[in-house]
Amino acid sequence: MREIDRREFLKWCGGTLGVILIGCQGREEELEHAVETVSPPGSEPVSLVIDGIRITPNEEFYVLEYSSPGPVDVSSWQLRVDGLVERPLTLTYDEILALPSLTEMRTLECISNPAGGSLIGNAVWEGVRLADILNLAGVKPGAVEVRFECTDGYHTSIPLDWALHPHSLLVYKMNNETLPQAHGFPLRALFPGVYGMKQPKRIQRIEVIDNDYKGYWETRGWSDAAPIKPNARIDHPRFGQNLSVGKVVVDGLAFAGASGIAKVELSFDEGSTWREAELVRGPTPYVWVQWSYGWEAGAGRQPIWARVTDDQGRTQERPASGLLQNTFPDGTSDMHVVWVQVG
Repeated sequence: MREIDRREFLKWCGGTLGVILIGCQGREEELEHAVETVSPPGSEPVSLVIDGIRITPNEEFYVLEYSSPGPVDVSSWQLRVDGLVERPLTLTYDEILALPSLTEMRTLECISNPAGGSLIGNAVWEGVRLADILNLAGVKPGAVEVRFECTDGYHTSIPLDWALHPHSLLVYKMNNETLPQAHGFPLRALFPGVYGMKQPKRIQRIEVIDNDYKGYWETRGWSDAAPIKPNARIDHPRFGQNLSVGKVVVDGLAFAGASGIAKVELSFDEGSTWREAELVRGPTPYVWVQWSYGWEAGAGRQPIWARVTDDQGRTQERPASGLLQNTFPDGTSDMHVVWVQVG
């Protein structure tokens, strides 16, 4: 198996991805399986890695549904843009595809992802800036938020300044494939720095409004702003794994959304001392960081704690306990803890 760098990935995709402007994670054996499904025909297997950063294959990417949606018929689907706008719009799928596009690497994480959980993934997405569509419609003075309605009945809203952010996108491709139905076909939102509940799928209406609107999950007590909290995950070794005494590579992922990762540290004595890991960063803070550390493991049952400090100086402080610990109402920043047997 070999890695491909960004240029080769773009060449493989036939140039359709353009330039990468930004940058449920599978375990190692899952990535091995995924390679077979995405390799270019007639070539050797290719690992899903761009500039050292892992890409989650579409079929391995986590899915969390509000309901049980049926397929969307793109021939009859349209996107409506209305509310406090000068020029209400109705755009077909082909008309959206004809708009200027851009491609970005971006990590998504679910607000209910527990410490060390798999409800997180990283992909390369293609679409249009939401700001470009709103500018076509012409936002009127007094607008406060942008509300989204989806074909499956889901609804949420974001502040207008989020909607106008240059990295707020409406995407129709995922890893150079047409956006899968499970991931929001024909059109889904990507907003930087927030959990997936604020990034709706299967959008059919965008309404500019002058009030604070609470969506489906927000009215049930979940965070309205939903900013991503700093978190790290230990991928290797796994909980309960038997290891030999000596050098062990400990590695995993870390993510903090828009705030970015300053450092990842590991403790092997339940927080008494900390050792800093090496980082491989994505092209922007909106992409997860991969980290690793060479540990000289001694005999016995050993704990491994991982913690993140973000670029704002916030550090994870509490080790996790329980399966769905402290995710309600605004996500968890508890540390992931793994116990292993060495000897």
